[in-house]
Amino acid sequence: KSPAQLLPEGDCLRGRTYPIPKAPSKETVNFVTGNPMYGPWPVGMEQAMFGMGCFWCSENLFVKMDGVFSTQVGYAQGTTPNPTYEEVCSGNTNQVEVTRIVYDPKI
Repeated sequence: KSPAQLLPEGDCLRGRTYPIPKAPSKETVNFVTGNPMYGPWPVGMEQAMFGMGCFWCSENLFVKMDGVFSTQVGYAQGTTPNPTYEEVCSGNTNQVEVTRIVYDPKI
């Protein structure tokens, strides 16, 4: 299969109905900004999500930019619920690594 092809849903890993134990808690703050990783966000903030390959690399491109309130990494678009990093890297989830940016569009 090529990277651009999605697996049929029935061929994807089953995943799990509960969040993985390694998932950050709702009280977690961003290590760099010190701001919350979960909303609600301050009034006026907007969000953008980018799928750029490895999320550790792409998050670093944004986290120190002016106007960025918080960043989070995770998975999107896939079939497998609550996948682990290893499952996503296997290519059997249809998930992609993403970085969410919470930012002030006025800055």
